[in-house]
Amino acid sequence: MAKRISADFFETLVSNSVTVSVYLMNGIKLLGLIESFDDESIILKGNSPPLILTHAISSIVPNYK
Repeated sequence: MAKRISADFFETLVSNSVTVSVYLMNGIKLLGLIESFDDESIILKGNSPPLILTHAISSIVPNYK
């Protein structure tokens, strides 16, 4: 079975402790670190709800410095 592109992307963000901006479908922007993920959700560490369902995500933007 082929590995999902999103899994590689999330693994890179988690392993490098990259802060991300998560934009939800309703326009809300959340900031934090992705602690873990699966096919249906991500756990975000920061000042936001910790569990985010992937179907509610519009985009994820890494904040590289």
